[in-house]
Amino acid sequence: MNRRGTRFFSWMAYLLVMVGGAALGWSAANLTDAYIAQWRAREQLASMPPMTMSTPSASSPRSSALSTPRSSRVVQAGTPLAELSIPRIGLSAVVLEGSDDHTLRVGLGHIESTSLPGESGNVAIAGHRDSFFRPLRNVQVGDDITLDTPTARVHYRVSSYSVVNSDEVSVIDPTTDARLTLVTCFPFQFIGSAPDRFIVRANYVADVQQSHAAPVVPRPSKAPPPRVTRPRSAQSASLTNRGSVRREASRNLR
Repeated sequence: MNRRGTRFFSWMAYLLVMVGGAALGWSAANLTDAYIAQWRAREQLASMPPMTMSTPSASSPRSSALSTPRSSRVVQAGTPLAELSIPRIGLSAVVLEGSDDHTLRVGLGHIESTSLPGESGNVAIAGHRDSFFRPLRNVQVGDDITLDTPTARVHYRVSSYSVVNSDEVSVIDPTTDARLTLVTCFPFQFIGSAPDRFIVRANYVADVQQSHAAPVVPRPSKAPPPRVTRPRSAQSASLTNRGSVRREASRNLR
């Protein structure tokens, strides 16, 4: 090999070392950023006063850790909402409001169009398969999941898991029953942008002692309030916006 060829390979080796070093530095910076963000989020959750909730009444059939779904409550992006834990697989991370790319880099993200943690209905949480949701590859039916909110500890139990296409957003549609839906990319070992989504379904279990006064899911009244019908154009705009939020959340996963 001539001198020119030797020089070329020397420069190539130097370039590869530089690229590798930059990649390691970038990864270390992301891990540090996520660690600090999680630490701050836990501190913020711990300092939050319990939400003012009505105590169970004598006529209520039973108390519940869940409140009724929100109507128009707006939560700022990045706000810590709860800590999600699956003890058997060693998963524990703070859930932040939002499913944008930055939020998913530093924590689990609550998908904005779904019920908030601590509410009844379908609570959907997204996370990256190569960071916070990596332990989900070992999840099993029957695993216990807890969501620790400023109000109470909410207990779920895994009922199923499946793989769906990345365009399938019906898994986070509203539900009448209380459930938790976890969303991440699949396959877990895929290099690049994974083509599918791994979905974990969990049902609410009402057997955990609450540290704060628990709200009650109210019984339907015999004379329900009159239904307010929005103009068709407003309904269409609302559904379109909800669908775009779901698709954006799916795209932000990788």
